[in-house]
Amino acid sequence: MSLLLYGIVAGNTLPVDFDKALSFVNSDGLTAVVTRREEVSQDVESVLDFGKIVANIHQHTTIIPIRYGSLLPDETAVVQHLTEKALFYRQRLEELDGCEEMGIRLPMATPEPDPQPLKKPSSGHEYLTLLKRKYAATEQAEQEAAALDIALKGLFRKRSGEAGLFANQPMYLVSYLVHRTQSNAFRAKAEELFETGAHKCIISGPWPPYNFAG
Repeated sequence: MSLLLYGIVAGNTLPVDFDKALSFVNSDGLTAVVTRREEVSQDVESVLDFGKIVANIHQHTTIIPIRYGSLLPDETAVVQHLTEKALFYRQRLEELDGCEEMGIRLPMATPEPDPQPLKKPSSGHEYLTLLKRKYAATEQAEQEAAALDIALKGLFRKRSGEAGLFANQPMYLVSYLVHRTQSNAFRAKAEELFETGAHKCIISGPWPPYNFAG
């Protein structure tokens, strides 16, 4: 039976009676939170349950969340993993200490369809025009995200951004690493920007810092 990893925490930072369904593998001041599994199910309910457990751990201590589905064969392999990545994990725990993730989704315009999708560009200018049309929505969202960074300055420590589909709608997700003591102020400022029309956005969080774990 393999071990499913939920995340990495500093040693002895969880209550002794924390979730009897979980196990803890310790190595040199680091603890991997795991559970025994024959296999990893890919159904939605299992993924959501995994996320709830990570969120529960996050409420008690700083966690480096591990993406769903990470299996190691036994405790020896977990200890080896902790040993090999000890420096990285310690640095990341220090960066994430007391922090959580807030997300802001910026709606993006649907890219304009190529009027002649099978036609090859006849010139460099035409090729650049096609590229500009393809990435125009992303560039606009990146500019809006940069403006958000300025408006939210001092309320976050790090940020990352990526374009993607959410509920089948093109969105640009900006993830912010925010200290718990500033979460309320961050949300209030973001909501103020939304209400005044300065930015059109959807605010989510706080979450465990998934986008800052890697």
